[in-house]
Amino acid sequence: MIIWTGLGILIPLVAIFGVVAGTFILSAFGFPGAGPGIGLGLAALGNWGLWKLIYPKQPKILVDPATGQQVVIKPNHGLFFIPAKAWTWILAALAVPAIFMGGIGERETGKKAAMPGFKEFKAADDLIDAKSKGEIYGNSETAKAVAGEFSTTMKTMTEAMFSGGSKKNFMTGGNFLTYCHEGSDTIVFLSHVPSLRSYKSDEAKDGLNKLAWTVARQAASKLDPDRKKTLLIGLRGVASYGSIQQGKTADEQPGTPSDFRDTSVFFPTFAARTP
Repeated sequence: MIIWTGLGILIPLVAIFGVVAGTFILSAFGFPGAGPGIGLGLAALGNWGLWKLIYPKQPKILVDPATGQQVVIKPNHGLFFIPAKAWTWILAALAVPAIFMGGIGERETGKKAAMPGFKEFKAADDLIDAKSKGEIYGNSETAKAVAGEFSTTMKTMTEAMFSGGSKKNFMTGGNFLTYCHEGSDTIVFLSHVPSLRSYKSDEAKDGLNKLAWTVARQAASKLDPDRKKTLLIGLRGVASYGSIQQGKTADEQPGTPSDFRDTSVFFPTFAARTP
């Protein structure tokens, strides 16, 4: 709950506008990770300018005609019991670590972007951002059909096995948006899970991962009937991957722990020529 006095409600609005503007501007120059930090800096400047305009240069002074006693009237604007002007320094202080962390993130992203297969993986990952772009994809017609089988089965099974989540999820429409990539020795499933964050308990996460592995193995048999290929499964939410599993299509359980989230594991498959 937001608590404010006077025009203090403007402070969070300035902060939100600054972060959005900073992210938009830095994204246009190819540095989205640094956007929030720069945005907080812009918010600090905006907050300073706003209250420079709102606060009067001279406080009002009322004089009691009977006693001649003076009473100084000062405006009282604040957020969470902190004066409006103080928020300039709070926002500026928050901007420093945000810019630092954003810089680290940009450096790591830059390293990944230079790796073979990154652009191809990113293009595939972008396709499953939202239902408006489509629901199933593959690097061949067979792979697309396999992606469709995975998507349909996962939706049916999760609705039967799990409670909660949103059947009308805005980003996915309640469907598992899936991309299947068949490589010469690897099969990759990238899937946008509806309301992934609703799988909060370790038991629910583990159940979802095990189900995805079982369904992917079955679907992948059409691409790898001899079960000799490596299988990679990435389950993502709106912004990031919640788990990545890796093993052989012959394995009933993945060989890599399901909390392994480094997406660079996908790059070699996307960089290699398809069969």
